[in-house]
Parts: sequence; C-alpha cells; structure tokens
Amino acid sequence: MAEAAENPGPAAKRAVTLPDPIWAPLAVGGLLLAVGLIGLAAGQPWLFPSLGPTAFLQAEEPGKPGSRFYNTVAGHLIGFAAGALAVWVLGASGAPSVLADKELTGIRVGAAAISGVLTMLGLTLLRASHPPAAATMLLVALGGFEPSWRSAAIVGAGVVILAVLGEGVRYVRREIVVPPAR
Repeated sequence: MAEAAENPGPAAKRAVTLPDPIWAPLAVGGLLLAVGLIGLAAGQPWLFPSLGPTAFLQAEEPGKPGSRFYNTVAGHLIGFAAGALAVWVLGASGAPSVLADKELTGIRVGAAAISGVLTMLGLTLLRASHPPAAATMLLVALGGFEPSWRSAAIVGAGVVILAVLGEGVRYVRREIVVPPAR
C-alpha cells in the first residue's frame, strides 16, 4: 500500500493545482459558452436557465452524485416530464406564462406544486438526485417551456450536451487540474 502512495498513477503525476475560486468560474463559463455556441451553430435554443445550476454543480462539486451524467440527464428529463404532466392534468397550457406575461395564476401555482411532488418522487425512485431538475420542472409548470415533444427535444439536447461536456470538466478537475490540498 505504501508503494502505491509513493508511486501515483500517470494522471496524478501530471496533475496541476488550481484553487477553486479560479477553476470553478472558468469551468462554469466554459460549459455555458460551449452549450450556447453549439446551440447558435445549430440554430437551436439549447442553452436555457436550468442548465446554469447544473454547470455550477459540475464545476464546484465534480465528485458528488448529482454531478454525474446519469443524474444530470435523468434529473432534467424527469423534471420536464413532471412539469408537462402537471400542466396537462390541470389543463394549464392556456394559462398565461409567468415568465412571458409576468402574471402568476392559481393554476400555474398548482402545476408547480404537483410537478414538485412528481419530480421529487421520480428522482428518488430512479436514484437520480439532481437539484437543478427542479428549475426545469418550474420552467414547464410556469409556462417557460410548452409541454410538447419539441420542447422536450430542446431540453433533452441541451441537457445531453451539457452532461457530456460536464463529464469532461469533472474528469479534468478530479484527475488533472486538482484543488490544492486542504
């Protein structure tokens, strides 16, 4: 065992140290810029508000389960589905969008509450903890995203792009650009 500690693997030998106050902001900015540029190139709105907290999680806490690819993708898709189901069950599609119309209605509040219950239930049952998924469910429940297959595809694409890039960020942070010893 002592020999393993004295002879670290190839990744540890090439690791550089970078403090969190420098690493995390650069990683978050890079992730969001990359998703945005890919979306611009494709002419698709693949950068949306709930990806911000996901990028923060991946940059700031790369070792936490909520930062993992599975949790990220499953979490946001569960959030979208829960928001869409709540809007459908309550018939809230025709209600004003809180984000566009700046009007909060009772039916949208109900959709938000139901989607919260469904999202937490889904995340728990699938062991896919990812707190930023709550922002996705609210975007749907409050009318920021329509509960449609097109919106689901937009959310899915943006999430997968960020999750793939986030895996790279997580690997680099854990193996190559490590935080200083505490």
